[in-house]
Amino acid sequence: MELSVLRPYLLAGLLAGLLLLSLTSSAPVFAARQIFMQAAFNQTQTERGVSVAITGRVLEVNNASIPNAVVSIQVNNPQGTSIHVAIAYSDLTGVFVDSFFIAANSPGGNYTTYFVADKPGYDSARLTLSLTYATPDFSIQASVNDLSLQQGQSGSVILTILSIRGFKQPVNLTALGEPGGVILRFNPASIVPSDSAVVTIFISNSAPIGDHAITLLGVSGSLSHKTSFQLIIKPGFFQPTSIFIITTVTVLVLVAAVYHRLRGRRARRLAALEELIRSAEADSGYVATARVIARLEELRALGKVDESTYQRLKKDYEKRLEKSK
Repeated sequence: MELSVLRPYLLAGLLAGLLLLSLTSSAPVFAARQIFMQAAFNQTQTERGVSVAITGRVLEVNNASIPNAVVSIQVNNPQGTSIHVAIAYSDLTGVFVDSFFIAANSPGGNYTTYFVADKPGYDSARLTLSLTYATPDFSIQASVNDLSLQQGQSGSVILTILSIRGFKQPVNLTALGEPGGVILRFNPASIVPSDSAVVTIFISNSAPIGDHAITLLGVSGSLSHKTSFQLIIKPGFFQPTSIFIITTVTVLVLVAAVYHRLRGRRARRLAALEELIRSAEADSGYVATARVIARLEELRALGKVDESTYQRLKKDYEKRLEKSK
């Protein structure tokens, strides 16, 4: 039989065989080709939050690139709400790119990204990736664990506020637990991380002696962090007993000084009077008596004779002066 006569029969047999093979095979003979996908995140911290860049690739099982694939991208926050939806296309090397942004005030937790890649002649490829986001924050550190001061003294502590994940909001500083007689002052009282403040501690003479836990607190919005140090107050020089002793000694010294001054003044007055009396007794004549009265007036003007003595002696010498005429 000629080949041209057999050709229709051979073609019909081939088609019948392929049909039978497709019916008995678990996988269709004309099945679509498989497609695979890879993706990764690259995060960049900014003052406003986190910028997330997505880089992915669409490929076949043999690692051959699949160009012109359509990639749908959806990002959900930790509450399941969609915050980003986009369509990307793979280039000639199978690479696709996209990006999304997580604002600084966004909730912390896992942000889930769903990828679906499609292309005619290929099965769809699906990929799910998660990104953990923590909100910006700050930390607080004191330069000492304990500080020892006496009553009446002052000291200082350096308080450092550090930024975490780009935190750039003002932090207000305050103190808790300081006992009576202890004052803490912050300079400055509000800072933007990362920065430091000087905490000056003033201890009065009446501050209670002993160990005191001092808490330094930083507050910014709903965020708050604290650190502590031990303030050890020791007795100061000016204790109540010391003050009493010093006061008593000072009063005694002043009294003694006044006493000695008055005693010296009295002695000088007595010496002047004795000299005056000796002059009067040595010569009782008119001229001598007049000279004594003049000397008495001089001593009175100099404050070396009190008024009562002056008046008494003046009367005596004036009578003597009348008798000597």
